[in-house]
Amino acid sequence: MLRLLFQNLEQTLGPALSQVSLFFYFGGLTLLVFVVLVPVWRVWIEGVTAGMGIERRWVMTCHNCGKLTIVAGRRCGICEWDLDIPVIVRLWTFFTGRGEGTVTRRLRWWIHLLGSVTFLLLSIWIVTSTEGLAPEGSLHRLFLGFAFVALAMFGWLAGRALRIGQQGVLARVGDAAMALTAIGAMAIALFLTDAVRHTKEVPLARFDTIANAARIGESVLPLPQGEIGFNYLQLDQENLGYHRIIALGFSGSERMPFQRNALKERVIRHLRKHAAGYTARGLTVRLRTDRLQIVPGQSYEVIEREGQVLLRSVARR
Repeated sequence: MLRLLFQNLEQTLGPALSQVSLFFYFGGLTLLVFVVLVPVWRVWIEGVTAGMGIERRWVMTCHNCGKLTIVAGRRCGICEWDLDIPVIVRLWTFFTGRGEGTVTRRLRWWIHLLGSVTFLLLSIWIVTSTEGLAPEGSLHRLFLGFAFVALAMFGWLAGRALRIGQQGVLARVGDAAMALTAIGAMAIALFLTDAVRHTKEVPLARFDTIANAARIGESVLPLPQGEIGFNYLQLDQENLGYHRIIALGFSGSERMPFQRNALKERVIRHLRKHAAGYTARGLTVRLRTDRLQIVPGQSYEVIEREGQVLLRSVARR
């Protein structure tokens, strides 16, 4: 029902939806690239500045000599005048203005780079698993764009929450909460992405019919009862979500197996012979036959759609 609603919506909105979906789709991909590259760019800039001897320090203008001085204690570093800085401010500048040691700085760089690489691998996995580089229609592209934007926001906020630096606890908690919100938004967007995905059909075989027979390639299979059977192995592993259809051949008054190489034939024979053992271990192996009453002079195809095998008539080529 939801898929049909989205299909009607996509047909109704037409070009306007296409332009909006392109904006969000490429915008989301751009944000992902930006979030991955920003930590790398930051580490590179810090490396250059550290190599040049540039450091961050708290400075202020001395009220006595009128010159800028580094706030490293109570007194001006130039004229030794008392800067009259409150104790709490001196403590703050002391802990936040200190330079890092070389070992600490490099360790922080490596941790940030590791986080960036981890997020990059996560992004690649999500994009490939959702077939994000091959959108199917405007709505599919739009929801993929929403998912990419949410993923980029998650990476940005999670990086801020986990980054080694001088950030307060409340700010980290706020960033972590927003990162969790971004994950929820991405989950919703991916759910809608799956709902608007076009139904995929995998062709398995094709044949033409004549009077009480089927022409399969160059061979003819007699069908005395006007009924043809399609034989296949169905493999299922529920825990892993694995599903596979292996086409075996057709049957009528006799069996007409598909031609395969010796290795594939041995694998199929092994699966059929040890079906009970595999089933006991969680991999269900079933030999199935779907039958269809044919009409002479028609062309038929066998397809797999959403895990089901379908035999249907098609227009002749």
